[in-house]
Amino acid sequence: MLVGAAQVRVADTRSGVDVSRDLLYLTAITDDAVPVDWTQAEEGGFTTSDLTPAAEGEAGFADLPAPASKKKSYDGWTKDFSTWLLQSQKTELWRSPALKTVSKPGESERDFRVRLQESTRQDRDKSSDVLRQKYAPKQAALQERRRKAEQAVDRESEQAKQQGIQTAISVGATILGAFLGRKSINVSTIGRATTAARGAGRVLKETQDVGRAKETVAAVDEAIAALDAQFKAEADALGARTDPLTEPLETIALKPTRQNITVRLVALAWAPGWRDAAGAVDPAWK
Repeated sequence: MLVGAAQVRVADTRSGVDVSRDLLYLTAITDDAVPVDWTQAEEGGFTTSDLTPAAEGEAGFADLPAPASKKKSYDGWTKDFSTWLLQSQKTELWRSPALKTVSKPGESERDFRVRLQESTRQDRDKSSDVLRQKYAPKQAALQERRRKAEQAVDRESEQAKQQGIQTAISVGATILGAFLGRKSINVSTIGRATTAARGAGRVLKETQDVGRAKETVAAVDEAIAALDAQFKAEADALGARTDPLTEPLETIALKPTRQNITVRLVALAWAPGWRDAAGAVDPAWK
């Protein structure tokens, strides 16, 4: 067997990925025209520190293929190993087009979507807080305007009520005076009648002031309703963003450059196996 160990780095500034992996593969050495085919290699499942210089116990050794006894063969196999890693090793990532976010190396699609959902929820909460802070002063100002407008309605209503009472008393006194024996209109009667007429005019003015105050309240209520509708529309827009759990994702395949492949070892190795009664060997290292 031929063992190959290397460190492969995949880096991409655009997606922010920079990851290195230590790899170890085993492939057979044969007497064929192409004695080593790295495309048939299998991951070893162990590290170079697990390799031992000698077999344990009374293990026997299979015959060494002729190409494995030539030193130059290993130089070529090392170059082939590096080339195969360049062509075969890639890091596949998921990308969210809506959020412009890329998954982490080794992150499953499900885990990536869950992470996006959590991130989206946090961003939405922050945006909602910003939105509330944006509208809070406007809402407070309108509520204060409405409070003052309501006070104006109460004040004008009270003034109109008092003026109505005073006018009614004045008019009543004038009419009563006329019925109590004053058979002719004198200066005093005319004066009281004039005062009563002026009072009636003030009652009309106060009534009009009450109407204008109520119109102000209605106008402020309309402004409050319009602001609430605008706030709701922006809040709904925040909640209508793409759902990370159902959004179609893109796939990105990143490959290493030759400069980012460091071959640490290509060497002859004997892989342990069990020989059965029929002479067949089953690998014991997997």
